[in-house]
This record gives sequence, C-alpha cells and structure tokens, in this order.
Amino acid sequence: PPRSTLFPYTTLFRSKKVLFFCFLFFSVPVFSQYKAIVELNKNSSLSILVETNMMNFSLVQKGDKLLSTPVAFSANVQKNKLFVDHNKLDIDVREFKSDNLIAQGEFYKLMMVDRFPRMNIELLQFESGAENSMNLYCGTALLSITITNVTRKYEFPVLINADNGLMRISGKKKLSITDFGLTAPRTLLLGMVKIKEQIEIDLNLLCKLNVKNNDLADHPGK
Repeated sequence: PPRSTLFPYTTLFRSKKVLFFCFLFFSVPVFSQYKAIVELNKNSSLSILVETNMMNFSLVQKGDKLLSTPVAFSANVQKNKLFVDHNKLDIDVREFKSDNLIAQGEFYKLMMVDRFPRMNIELLQFESGAENSMNLYCGTALLSITITNVTRKYEFPVLINADNGLMRISGKKKLSITDFGLTAPRTLLLGMVKIKEQIEIDLNLLCKLNVKNNDLADHPGK
C-alpha cells in the first residue's frame, strides 16, 4: 500500500504504544524497575505567566533550550507511584523570552538573574489517578523547584496523552514568588502597573521515550 495509506495506522500504533508504557508502569502489583532514555522535542515549552493589575505577560522557554540532548534515567514503581532519578532540568533563566521586551527585562530583575542565573525543576514522584484510559492518563506530579538557591516542593496536576507517537506531559501550577525570597516591584510605568506575587508555571513537554526493559520490548503492539 502507498505510504499515504499506511501513515494514519502507523501514527495510531505509535500513539497506543506510548500510552501502553504508562499503563505498564503502573500495572505491577508491588515494585518494579525500568530504565529509559527520554528526548525532549523542540516543540516542548516551559512558560511562566506573570500577572499585573492591567495586563498579563508570558515568558517562554522552548524545548531545545530546556534539554538539548537525550537523558537516561531509572524509574522505580511502587503500586501507583513512580519515582524517577537523574531527571533534573537545569534552566538558564535568561532563555525565557517574551514579545514584550520591557516585561522581559522586568522579569529578569524580578528573578535576580545577575546573582541567580539558573533555576532547577526536578520530578520527585508521580502518582497516577484513579480513572485513566488509553487516550488520556492523569495524575499528580510532585516537583522540586529551585529559584535563587531556595528549593520548594509543589504538587502539579498532570495530564499525559499521545501526540503523533510522542508523549505529551502537561500541567499548570500557581505559586508565590515570595516562596523563594523574591519581592515583586511595587509599581511599573510611573505607578500604573502593579505586579502580583502569584505566578503560574505551565509545563508542556513533548517527549520521545525509549524504554529499555526487555519486558516492554516483548509487548510492542499492545
């Protein structure tokens, strides 16, 4: 058959395989270990939404800046909880960009980039939700976030779905910059604009996942 005819079925097969990995991760009765390599697609993004009394603006960092090379990691599954090691994202704060250059400059000041040019995000554990399907997987991710050398832990509601053979992981969380010892400027633009202490972290990660365990390799089509 011509390639154009096979393409939809190939895409569907890859999508089913991606989410099958998710189901297999949590199908073990007590404890299991997996090794995998994850590659972050360039269409991934990490966004920070900053709110003011007059307007909101977003700072976005693309996938090729977040993780430029594939990373190997080990995962331990205990019942419905997934624990992952060696998955810390070391992020250059100056790579967050905005169409509003004034807002971008103020964001750099807010984050004190001259003193603290980098921030970190690390997945500590993922707990699967009660209701999932082959089209959508949901749960709660416990993330460790470090800004200005201050580390805090937050629970993120997370959705996982297949996207053209890749795994899309998305989640949003509002948090206060005061958690990290930061203080928003009281006013901007002659006092007309006031920055709020709450910011929103928006994760949109598009991943290629290569699981190395033989058990997974024996079930490529499920």
